[in-house]
Amino acid sequence: MISPIIQKIPWRIQAGVYGAATFSNTIPNLGWPVVPVWLWTLGVPDWLIGISIGSRHIGPMLFAIHGGALIDRLGARRVMIFLALVGAIVPLLYPIKPFIWLLIIFQILSGLADALNWVGAQTYVSRVMKGDPKYTGRMSFCTRLGLLTGPACSGFAMDYFGPWGGFGLISIWSTGILFSVLFLPSNLDRGTAYNNLENRKSFSASQFLPRFSDYLATLKLLIMPAILFVMAISFLRHIGGGVQASFFSVHLKDIGISATTIGILISVNGAFGLIGSLVTEPILRFMRAHTTLLIMVIMSIACITITPILGNSLDLLILFSGARGFALAVSLVILISLIAQYTPPDMQGKAMGLRVTVNQMAWFVAPIIMGFSAESFGRENSFYIMGLFTIGLIIFLGVWAKWRGAFNAGLKQKPKNSNFL
Repeated sequence: MISPIIQKIPWRIQAGVYGAATFSNTIPNLGWPVVPVWLWTLGVPDWLIGISIGSRHIGPMLFAIHGGALIDRLGARRVMIFLALVGAIVPLLYPIKPFIWLLIIFQILSGLADALNWVGAQTYVSRVMKGDPKYTGRMSFCTRLGLLTGPACSGFAMDYFGPWGGFGLISIWSTGILFSVLFLPSNLDRGTAYNNLENRKSFSASQFLPRFSDYLATLKLLIMPAILFVMAISFLRHIGGGVQASFFSVHLKDIGISATTIGILISVNGAFGLIGSLVTEPILRFMRAHTTLLIMVIMSIACITITPILGNSLDLLILFSGARGFALAVSLVILISLIAQYTPPDMQGKAMGLRVTVNQMAWFVAPIIMGFSAESFGRENSFYIMGLFTIGLIIFLGVWAKWRGAFNAGLKQKPKNSNFL
């Protein structure tokens, strides 16, 4: 059970962190009704649309760990201000020069900017708020609120104001990150390497280059059984997201459900997630965190992979979409809280970068695996195969964690070789 371990955080800090988390976490969702439609209007073939959409995950997959290392080294506030400016400028370039290969570059840049801002926001929750479920739950609530409202706003802007409206709103959304971070006190990154006077004097552009040592140090976090468990569960949790982002909508469209209804079902995820975010702390008073995490991730996978069984019953589809949103919200709070508790303070940014890396890998891999499965065994059967295989791995991880005593070592357990830093 995770218990409160810190004193009250001032509302100024809470508002800044929650704002940065909300805007950064929901920017990809704002792009769903805008980028594909814009590419379609340009006459881009489907296969190239797929590459363009998928390219958004390339930057975070390769450089999330590097971004986390920069946050540890230079401070989250400094890095996030720069990235928020990038995120505000790049969307405005899409309508100016609609050339497909430039659009792919813009996708990579904007995907990297919002993903690393999300890393920064999670790092603040972990480092400043110590992963306390009360504050992590509030952050999750705010992100779910953004998920509930953001895509509808960008879709409306695209419909009524064209690409300048759609991409302009994404730019404004990223500006929200900038104002949220500027709202935070400048001394909030106290203790980072850059704030040491000696490191300030030696500061140079080379500090922005990826370092093999950062990647090695981050990967060595996996020596800790608790961190290995959390990262593996985080990866499997997002397998369900990959299913929802790919064949969920295709299946529902095939059985006669409209795109508007599909959008409503996705919004239901966010609506029920609001509840899950707020009740996580009370739940953890009665259940161990990692046990609750296992239950919620299994629930989130099951609720999406049984979709073919539900047929076209709107009531059942809403019920299971809501249950999935609830489980996702609860599991997010626990994941961030566990990382905060079991990661050394000066590795918090790298740990969050590692989590984003494995998440992006899941989003990239899941649709590919499901596509081959659907081709070989049929689309409906591919849902069941993905569900059974993923849930089986989750159960295996739970047994392994119990066997290793991953969560019996107490707060902030460290790897046996603690000199790797």
